[in-house]
Amino acid sequence: MMFNLLSGRVQTLLYTALFFALLPGLSIAQLDVQPNLTLDEYVNEVLLGDGVSAFNITYTGGANQLGKLINGADSDYAFDEGLVMSTANAKGIGCSSAVCMDCLGTSVTDSSLLAIANSVPGLIGQSFEVTSLYDVSILEFDFVASGDSIGFDYIFGSDEYNNWINTPYNDVFGFFLSGPGIEGPFESPAAFPNGAVNIAGVPGSDPNLPITVSSVNAELNAEYFIPNLPYEGICINGYTQVFHAGHAVECGQTYHIKLAIADGSDAGVESVVILDKNSFTS
Repeated sequence: MMFNLLSGRVQTLLYTALFFALLPGLSIAQLDVQPNLTLDEYVNEVLLGDGVSAFNITYTGGANQLGKLINGADSDYAFDEGLVMSTANAKGIGCSSAVCMDCLGTSVTDSSLLAIANSVPGLIGQSFEVTSLYDVSILEFDFVASGDSIGFDYIFGSDEYNNWINTPYNDVFGFFLSGPGIEGPFESPAAFPNGAVNIAGVPGSDPNLPITVSSVNAELNAEYFIPNLPYEGICINGYTQVFHAGHAVECGQTYHIKLAIADGSDAGVESVVILDKNSFTS
């Protein structure tokens, strides 16, 4: 059974590689991803909006796993611009054949992301296990809000749709918030000792159901899922409706947020989370 599963996955990866090899001769859409911005530009110019100031920005991952979405509206995509975080080369969602030369493989582990990935099976009546994480991309920073809450809009998408639902290849992301008044089960920096909470999840779920290909798809929580084969506007097999992540904070106090995404159980097949431009506000 495992041999057949792996063989099928290898075939899928080969077909995907062949598809992208043929893309230079195609004209699919104007949506693209702009790489090579500085961390300050990604956070302060692309992500942040009114009422939030950020500092102590750090990043773990391959440089080309980050990018700025541009011209999304030309492709009828939900966001015209935004911050792209990918488990491969971020330009891939713009139908580029660019390879992720500096993705980190298994050289980075994250216990919080792995815990989220493995919380999903039990919450949806499945028994698969995500054994490891690959190609982690983590952007984090401290911030001060001028109001009593923060929030931002985002979309999750993946080429794991639809062949790898309810399998160990359950790519995962999380938005981990820590700071005054917050206590949570996930790791947080030493300056924020009470742990972190994940503010990304399926709306209305209790307990919070993390968003992965196995928790939002054509069969489960289908009202939040948009199938995208054949590709229309964006080169990703499927993606979610726009979600909003938010949480109460104390005005003028310092908080920390970690935005993280990773491949589950192997390094194949891209997943992305895209955060709407200037939507991180207070």
